[in-house]
This record gives sequence, structure tokens and C-alpha cells, in this order.
Amino acid sequence: MDSSSLFLPEILLIASIMAIPALHIFTENRRSYSICSNVSLVGAFIFLVLSWYYPDSLSMDRDVSTYIFYDHFKVDAFSQLFKIVFVLTALIVSLVSTSYFDESEPHQPEYFTLLLSSTLGMMVTASANDFLTLFVGIEISAFSSYAMVAFRKKDDKSTEAGAKYLLIGAFSSALTLYGISLIYAITGFLTFDGVNSFMDGINNGVVDGDFSEVIFISCLFIMAGLGFKIAVVPFHAWAPDVYEGAPTPVTTLLAAASKAMGFVAVFRVFVFALDSVYEEWELILGIIALASMTVGNLAAISQNDIGRMLAYSSIAQAGYIMIAIPALTSEAMSGAIAHTLVHAFMKGGAFVVVGCVGAVGLGYSLDSYKGLAKRSQLLALAMTVCLLSLVGIPPFAGFISKFFLFYGTLKAGMAGNSWLIILVIGGVLNSALSLYYYLKIMRYMYLYDPEGSEDIEFPNTVRYISLGVILLLAVFFPLYWESLFELCKEASAALMG
Repeated sequence: MDSSSLFLPEILLIASIMAIPALHIFTENRRSYSICSNVSLVGAFIFLVLSWYYPDSLSMDRDVSTYIFYDHFKVDAFSQLFKIVFVLTALIVSLVSTSYFDESEPHQPEYFTLLLSSTLGMMVTASANDFLTLFVGIEISAFSSYAMVAFRKKDDKSTEAGAKYLLIGAFSSALTLYGISLIYAITGFLTFDGVNSFMDGINNGVVDGDFSEVIFISCLFIMAGLGFKIAVVPFHAWAPDVYEGAPTPVTTLLAAASKAMGFVAVFRVFVFALDSVYEEWELILGIIALASMTVGNLAAISQNDIGRMLAYSSIAQAGYIMIAIPALTSEAMSGAIAHTLVHAFMKGGAFVVVGCVGAVGLGYSLDSYKGLAKRSQLLALAMTVCLLSLVGIPPFAGFISKFFLFYGTLKAGMAGNSWLIILVIGGVLNSALSLYYYLKIMRYMYLYDPEGSEDIEFPNTVRYISLGVILLLAVFFPLYWESLFELCKEASAALMG
């Protein structure tokens, strides 16, 4: 089979993006839109796994570990691992959306088309091999997300969240593009390899000239632009409002997949393209990491709305992941990749439960979770597993990924950059601090009696997804952590070249 077939998952999504509007013309069956979305995502997932990790199953001869197409796209262990996460998250969102939106909900063809378009943009970002392709992939995903956030046009919170997300997203795109333009002005390259080689030339004295100030400014603008995408301090203010106002399945996509896409972009740019000039940006990223985990956790403590609380928690989690980037070692980056992947399932699973509780009419405040264990043991257990994983309590998956993240960064600090130890200490202390508000949610679920009637039927789809999240975070990841971490090591090696 030809290596270009590695892009069949993207082609499958494009075909479904065109097929769903056609279905709307020829049929009034609303289930057909979600079925088309689900089938394409399942097909993409199966092909991604088989083509990369089991190439013999598709009669593929994988002689090399990296494929580069037209200098714009790179297919390697890093891109394929994150594509699997994007597709899986989108599949969960697609399944949950079927239960979240009732039969009379208008514009469902548009919704599922936007969901697939956003996923396609994430996959393009994962395979981007130059700044322009990276920017295009981010924007394809972002423009689809803007419309999805404001999907419920008659809901004031949804439209307000969509407007804020659009304006801030446009501003962040402008900052990113300006930073890229400065990089191009200095180096004359847009490809990551070209920029990396030019920066190496500066360090080795092969390239004449002092570009340190311009490089610093360009790094600052790119970090500011991408900082909005991953919602780190001080570029985080939009996240709580958008997470609260967007339809909860869309919030799941933003908190799990979109944040992971943002980190893919950050990793590609700073860990590979600009690693030769890390002196220009390492301290900035370290300060952002420490500020994000601290501000996120402190702000989460006072929240009463569960969506806003998890939004600030997501900001803190982004801070944890960021500490590995200044370390710039394979071990630290393997931990960062592992925690980024696990975070997608932890936060995605939590928002699936939040969406279900809200969809059945219980609401989105902490009081909505009073006695949830008496209404549904499975949903309460799923939420508990996700929250304990987010804290990093053993033996759950979040503990394992966070341990490797902190351990890898600590080793880098002890080997030379001693200031990195401060970031690790900050991460440990903030993890302990986060336990307060996570335990508060669990206290409401298990120690309080439910308000009102206990006879509430939760959708079977959400039950199955909750069971899957429990098995992943509490059984599968902990039991097979060596194999999974080996995949993260391969992805880290592919990323760092």
C-alpha cells in the first residue's frame, strides 16, 4: 500500500463533511447525520491504529519512522498518537451530542459538519511540518469551534460565549501570525526544519548578525497567540466564560481535544523549530507555567458553577504540562505528552458527566451534584475517577502521567537548570491545593441527599462512555503504563528529531 494512504483518515472526514449536507437535502432522518459522523470517526480511528501501529494488517511496508509530504505534512509517531486522541475525543462528543440534543433541535447537520471540520483541523495541525500549515490547521479547527460554541442561538450565554471566543480567537491568530512573519523575515524559511537549521547556524556562528531581540519578540508573540489556544495565564480569561456558556459536548471538545491541539502546536514550535534558541524563551514559559497552575487552582476554589471550576482546573493542568518545555529533555517531554493525552480523557470524561447531569435538568451548579451517587452510582464513580486522576492520586492514570512529567523535569533541573526544580515544587504544591475543590465535588455526590425526585433516567450512551472512562483511567492505563509510556517516548523522539 502506498505511503500516501496514511492520509486516508483525513480523506474520510472530508468525505463525511461533504456527505452530511447532502443527507440533509435527501432525507429528513436526523439520526442519519450522527450515524454518518460516528461511522467516519470510527473508520478513521481504526485506520489510524492499524496503519501506524499494525501496518502488516493493511499490507503496508513501513520501512521508515517518518514520512514527509511536499515539505508541508509530516506523519510520525507524534502526529499519529495525537490524531488517535483527537478522533477518539470527537467520537465521544458525537455520541454524547446525540443524547444532549433532542430530535427537535435545529441545525443538526451543520453541528456534525462543524464537529468533523474541527477534528480535521486538529489532524492537519498534528501533521504540520511548517508554520503556515500549522496556522491553517489551527484556524480550520478554531473557526468550526466558534460556530459550535454559539450553536444555541436563543441561549444568551451561548451567544455571548461564541462572541467572546471569536474575538479573542481572532486576536490570538493575529499575534501568532505576526510572530511567524518575524521568524520568516529573519530566516527566510517557513518549514520547521529550515527554521531549526537557521537557528543552529546562528548559534554556531555560521550565520552572521545579532537577531536575539527579534527572535525574543517573535517567540513572545507566538507564545501569546498559542497561549490563548491552551488557555494559560495571562491568556486564560476567556476559558471560564466559554466553558460555561457553550453546549457541554462542545465544552468537552474544547477542554480535551482543542487544548491538546494547542499543545501539539506549542511542542512543534518550541521543542523542535526553536529549540536552538531556548535561552530566549525558557524563562518566559517557566513563569507562565508557574502562574497558570497557581492562578488556575486558586480561582477554582471559589467557583460554584461546575463548568467554570473545571475550566480553571484546565488552566492549572496546562501549567503542569508547560513545565516540561523549558526542560527540553526527551524524558520530560515524554511525561508532558503522556499527561496531555491522559488529560484529554480525564477532562473529557468529567465534562461528559457534567453534560449528562445538565441535560436531564439538574443544572450545572455544585448543588446539582447533591446525592448523584444515589441517582447513578456509575456516573458518580466516573466523575470520582476523573477527579482523582486530575489530582494525581494513585493508582489512577493521572498519577502515573503526572509522576513522569514531574520526574523528567526534576531530572533536568538536577542536571543543570536548577530553577526547574522550583517549577516541580510548585506543581506538587498546586496538586495538593487542587484536592480541596475536587473533594468538594465528591462530598456533594456521596454525602448529601439528592434534591427533588430521585427518579431520573440517564441516557445509556453516557453510561457506556462513563464505564469506558473508568476502565481507561482506573484499569487500562495503570495496568499497561509501560507500553503506553513507550508510545509517548516514541512520540517524543519523533518530535525532537
